[in-house]
Amino acid sequence: MAAVLGLRLGPGHDTGAAVVFEQGGELRCVALAEERLSRIKHSRAFPRLSIAACLAEAGLSPRDVNAVVFEKTVWPYGATWCERIPGGDWVHWSDDDERDFFRSLGSVPCYYINHHLAHAATTWHNTHWPLDGKLAALLVIDGRGSTWADGKTGPGGPLHTFQRNDDNYNGTHSGDARRLQTVDHRAETQSVFVGRGRSIRRVDVSLRSGIGFFYAWVTQSILGFGHMHAGKSMGLAAYGDPNSARFPRIPDEVLCGIDTDLTEYIREHFDGGMQFTQRDKEPPTDTYFADAAAWAQREMTRAVVHLARHAMNKAGAKRLGYSGGVALNVVANRAVRDDLMHEGLLNDMFVQPAASDTGLALGSALFGYYEILKRAQPFQKNQVYLGPDASARNAAELLVAEGGRRGDVIARTADLLLAGKIVGWFQGRSENGPRALGARSILCWPRPDWMKDHLNARVKHREAFRPFAPIAMQEHAAECFDADFPVPYMLFNTSVRESVREKLPAITHADGSGRLQTVSKDDTPLLHTLLAEIRRRDGIGVLLNTSFNDNGEPIVETVEHAVRCFRGTNIDALVCGDAVLEKSA
Repeated sequence: MAAVLGLRLGPGHDTGAAVVFEQGGELRCVALAEERLSRIKHSRAFPRLSIAACLAEAGLSPRDVNAVVFEKTVWPYGATWCERIPGGDWVHWSDDDERDFFRSLGSVPCYYINHHLAHAATTWHNTHWPLDGKLAALLVIDGRGSTWADGKTGPGGPLHTFQRNDDNYNGTHSGDARRLQTVDHRAETQSVFVGRGRSIRRVDVSLRSGIGFFYAWVTQSILGFGHMHAGKSMGLAAYGDPNSARFPRIPDEVLCGIDTDLTEYIREHFDGGMQFTQRDKEPPTDTYFADAAAWAQREMTRAVVHLARHAMNKAGAKRLGYSGGVALNVVANRAVRDDLMHEGLLNDMFVQPAASDTGLALGSALFGYYEILKRAQPFQKNQVYLGPDASARNAAELLVAEGGRRGDVIARTADLLLAGKIVGWFQGRSENGPRALGARSILCWPRPDWMKDHLNARVKHREAFRPFAPIAMQEHAAECFDADFPVPYMLFNTSVRESVREKLPAITHADGSGRLQTVSKDDTPLLHTLLAEIRRRDGIGVLLNTSFNDNGEPIVETVEHAVRCFRGTNIDALVCGDAVLEKSA
């Protein structure tokens, strides 16, 4: 049995582990972000807990694997592809935890993989696409990936920075600190790869600041949100005017091939960005800042559509795989799908559900198996529910020990939801990536017009302008949303049909949109059955779905985490397996 351990290491955010291993004629996988077990969001720590959990699930020890492939952000040095390193004697380890682990591996070969290459591997090797002999364009867009030495190995150009404290960012900058400045550094920001068979090759790369950095700069330096909060900007955009005269339309010529250096244009023409007002004590929905968010979203969408079109033309392909942190922007994703299909450039599009750096461990493991070991078993059908089975094993029994009761879980959960209760839903293996997709979810009935504020006040404790997502049975989703295609991973924006908006106020955003997840019998059968029961009773069959966590915490991973969150918040009921635990009135 061949097996590969993939790792995302610090000092970058979202460290974690993944193991791929052969079993039953296919490549099985278990993957987990360190934050899920450490309970420190976006953890930068050595992924000791996730390594142990993933290896235990596969029944392996560290020395049992055939290779260890890791991604690591090392600013003075970076891999432009994948290179073998001398284990614990490598000079670029951050600390003794890393060094000691790799020394403990003995003769197991170890490889250092390029950041964008690991992202690209997640959009190719865990799909069925490599099996048909056809090619695909693989697009990666994020803030910044691996260092490329002095830029001589690719098209050079300045990167930009502004002063911030990633770990203790308080939402404001004083004086000149938020001014855009150039830095003498080269790193990949946008890449195009081509996948065919069991190989990936890069055909284009940008070493200039890209659309990911521009969006992060607006998020932090104008809107006053913290690091890693681009999703807030996307939600706020629905309240603004994208064509407000306060903000410029970036000229088309700035979008040039693989380069989309919007920040350089802002730096040159708007005093390093200082001509724009920064939010201080104003509410985010203040007209100026809502317009700023809408403007940033407009420019984001223009740039991403441009890059996707460039990728399709560069690769000569009709299908697109897409990853990197920017790929979590569902508004831009829908524009790519609609525009490129209309233009005849695109037939199929896959956005990796773990598109952020939470997917890098998975990509590292997949690259190691298919392109280093040259093995060929097909990846399992399940692409996203990759958490250790041990996290949910005996979940119902554990909940009964806490006072829960077993019985007709569908009927009882439906009763609770239709009575306006907030339900924690814990089922099976957890989702790999930042989105809750029905395994670690909080569910509500979206019919009451007070439900969104009720959920925010009692459990989520987040900004009122941020939307909550709808889920619906895949076969009935088009009745309520403009989605005539499956959206299993909540990665394409949709519009709520006007005929049902008054019936679904808690999931209808300010612009009439909804970040839909379609639910199939195959992926999450129990959740599909619950939605069918809700539909039988209310005639619609749509629920509100949000991540199972309190504000500022990682999504729960184990039953113990779920019970702790249930006890510590105002969630009304917790469902684990076929057991239900309710709070007394």
